[in-house]
Amino acid sequence: MNNLEHKNIEKIEQKRKLTKAVVLAGGLGTRFLPGTLVVAKELFPIMGKPVMLYLFNDLIKAGIKDVLIVGNKLKEESITSFLNPPEEYLRKVESDGKLGNLKEYNDIMSHFDSVSYVNQEIGSELFKLQLGNDSEARGSSVAILAAKEWANGEPFMVLNGDDFCYYMDGRSASSEVANIYSQTGDYVIYGKEVDRSQIYKYSSMVIGKALQSGQGFKMDDIIEKPAVGTEPSNIMGFARYVFTADVFDEILNSRPRPNGEFCITDVVSEVAKKGRVSTCIFDGKYFDCGSYLGFQMAGNYLLAENEADRKALLEEMKNLFSLYNDKSDPVKE
Repeated sequence: MNNLEHKNIEKIEQKRKLTKAVVLAGGLGTRFLPGTLVVAKELFPIMGKPVMLYLFNDLIKAGIKDVLIVGNKLKEESITSFLNPPEEYLRKVESDGKLGNLKEYNDIMSHFDSVSYVNQEIGSELFKLQLGNDSEARGSSVAILAAKEWANGEPFMVLNGDDFCYYMDGRSASSEVANIYSQTGDYVIYGKEVDRSQIYKYSSMVIGKALQSGQGFKMDDIIEKPAVGTEPSNIMGFARYVFTADVFDEILNSRPRPNGEFCITDVVSEVAKKGRVSTCIFDGKYFDCGSYLGFQMAGNYLLAENEADRKALLEEMKNLFSLYNDKSDPVKE
């Protein structure tokens, strides 16, 4: 590659630079009831910091400047209070001399030009106008459609508010996805290897040719919950996407599944068949913080980053394993 070609590629990639991200936070978190009656699950703390702040920190590494949280009207008060803390509360924190506890929060939030919130019901209203009926539209596509006005014709990343992608070396999952978009201009869907015997629970990608950069692949199709033995690969799609503004028309022209839901995987599948979807494979640790186990394990990994805490954690784990490996019944003794 000569210098002129290299400069042209740099210009194209700079033009494709992502600055917007949508965080999906519409789920009610019923597995965490009764806690989620008051606090959105995306705000549950891990090591004293809400899950959402870890996502925000990852987005900062990817150069994101504007964030939209798409929530549910039943969670609006919880999330908006987090984004815009009540003045009375802040005055009390200040009078108690505890403002320093908000330093990391303030530092993270100051990196963004805007962090705003909308309810996913907006997407449902747009579907009603498109379909000419009053039925309530449901599904991941509906939540993404709620970002149509906010996106303002620009490309944007999408991530789930309770998905925690962790690299021990500090790499950013969001940066990996953004880099694939800057190279290709395609829709991008993150991929993750899973045990082939378990892929029927998720989605399975049809992997195409390697990208010229060697950092990802074309994705020719994606099959949602394939029948056992029919899966094209053991790579599932998850966690993060990048879409260009035409995705909203693709969503509005999509069809619901038999259960009535409009799912973004179906939209991605149709666009992939046109040769316009790429992927890269996540090789870090993934935790579903919408589940008890995922939430707890994410905390353990973060705790282990500190050497002293790691020693204490490992020692306690030894005690735990010893307790459950002991054939005697400690309750009876």
